Amino acid sequence: MKNFTILLIISLLISCTGNINQDSLRVIPQGKLVGVNAENDTFSWKGIPFALPPIGDLRWKAPETAKPWEGTYEAVDFKDECFQREIIFAEETFLGSEDCLYLNVWTPKFSNADINSLEKPLPVMMWIHGGGNVVGDAKIYDPSSLVSSQNVIVVTIQYRMGPFGWFRHPALVDDNSSLEDRSGNFGTLDTISALKWIKANIKSFGGDPDNITIFGESAGGHNVTALFASPLASGLFHKAIVQSGVSSVSSIEASENYLPSNKSAPTDSGLEILNKILVSRGIAEDVEAAKTIQMKMSKSEKKDFLYSATSEELVTALLNDRPEQVGMTRVFPDGHVILEGGFAEAYSKNTINKVPIIFGTNKDENKFFNSANPNFVEWAPAKGLFRTAGIDQMPVKIIDPDYYDAINFYGSGFWKNSAVDTPARILVENGHEQTFAYRFDWDELREVNGVELSRLVGAAHALEILFVMGTFDNFIIKSFLFGRGSFRPALELSSNIQSYWAEFAYTGNPGKGTNNALPLWKKWSNEGEKYLILDSTLDQGIKMSDEEYTVEFLLDKLSNDLRLSDIEKCETLFGISYDDGSGVSENVFNNFLGGICKDLDYAKTIEIINADRTRLTIEDQEEI
Repeated sequence: MKNFTILLIISLLISCTGNINQDSLRVIPQGKLVGVNAENDTFSWKGIPFALPPIGDLRWKAPETAKPWEGTYEAVDFKDECFQREIIFAEETFLGSEDCLYLNVWTPKFSNADINSLEKPLPVMMWIHGGGNVVGDAKIYDPSSLVSSQNVIVVTIQYRMGPFGWFRHPALVDDNSSLEDRSGNFGTLDTISALKWIKANIKSFGGDPDNITIFGESAGGHNVTALFASPLASGLFHKAIVQSGVSSVSSIEASENYLPSNKSAPTDSGLEILNKILVSRGIAEDVEAAKTIQMKMSKSEKKDFLYSATSEELVTALLNDRPEQVGMTRVFPDGHVILEGGFAEAYSKNTINKVPIIFGTNKDENKFFNSANPNFVEWAPAKGLFRTAGIDQMPVKIIDPDYYDAINFYGSGFWKNSAVDTPARILVENGHEQTFAYRFDWDELREVNGVELSRLVGAAHALEILFVMGTFDNFIIKSFLFGRGSFRPALELSSNIQSYWAEFAYTGNPGKGTNNALPLWKKWSNEGEKYLILDSTLDQGIKMSDEEYTVEFLLDKLSNDLRLSDIEKCETLFGISYDDGSGVSENVFNNFLGGICKDLDYAKTIEIINADRTRLTIEDQEEI
């Protein structure tokens, strides 16, 4: 992720602290609290604890209920993000704290008298941030426009990530451990704890505890699906919106065993993380020596050693030298917090209580990542206003535009297949009619440094968040993001998307939006129209599509794509299937193009996939 893209998104989303307003005084079981004036004529309450700090003996435990406070709690400032390593500005620094289980509430500017006079409490929407479940922060999102324009309440939450959020090691549990503690799904349990807090307290803010919608993007979308697949979350929410989520889950077996000799595994190993810390402390010379030491340690010694590890040691051990094919940090299908059959069981099992759900992806998901890959795009030091704005590097050119477009189409297409089309089809086949889907197509970006951003990133991963949150009034964004004449149509599209999202929160059906004036968003149909395309009036506008992205559809297009040679087609399919479960099975891969892909050498492809996107120096680029 280049600073250029990230800074645009952050500058659009981030919210500032306002002044305390006594009309925001609320009384909840924890005590009195007061919030601040926020953007777009709203109130916000920031940094409310929804669970005890998961520190000390609570590090790898299910969250416990937050305690009451004395006096009036001034909820005026965001709390620290959950502990993580900095990736945005390519520095080996760390951010946040393990004490991070806080949430933030936005409402229309209601006095308590206004709340008491409401004919009906407002729908509540709980936002789960993304970041691969290793980075991210609730405070960069400002939902005040959504709240103000659609008359809803939005709660943004934080949750443990990385080795604190999803982590298993056999030494951490014993006969007295609860099923929650055994699961390793601490981040998921945090989101459940936040939902419990909302259920118990949101009425005091004017919200309806019996009408809660969960929504999130990327890892946040994955975590929304995790709640959909969690028996423990049943009844705590009533609708779900999955934006660009990942539908695969982690491997419990891989997490509790040492890496095989080829260092390939779908999930990080808790045992290997302990090994790396032994090496970093100088106790072992290398990981093989560390393995010998660990095998000789008693169970209690291993547990004490892990609890003695600093936050920095654990995050470094997780993120450095990860297994081949490990993919994103994902939930464990433990059978208690998450169904044993993972998300697939949640889609297909008719005994599971299912709520109305929206699945969606962006047309050019993969361009967000591939634009930062030096094998595809050349970058150079930024100049002039861009450097003044804090952007250190700028794109110079797309090395092979046709090839770039092709590989991104199939990467994004298979993502859509696994995250939208397949779960939607399975749900509808099993009688869950309240299933909706979308594809976000807006890509009317400006030309920068001689490079068309509409082609470089297009409708990239995370771009739809700007339209959902609706905070467009920003000088940097207006100057650097929108193509000529595209700003006003983009504002209109944002307003329409907010209207659909809010109508879904109100009723469980996005229909024609809250104003009942938009194109009808129909339910997914296995036989007819399937998903809504979201685009501005400068392009195709908003319309339904009946084109399903099945594996067969995508493989047929790939096999006949004249932009790619047969070897490039094999490499493309290999790369898509390399991790995170969005590609095809080994059997399908081996039979593609008459079997010619089976015995090719993909070492260079793996090297390209793993190209360093966040710490590429100017000297590195000159060598490339």
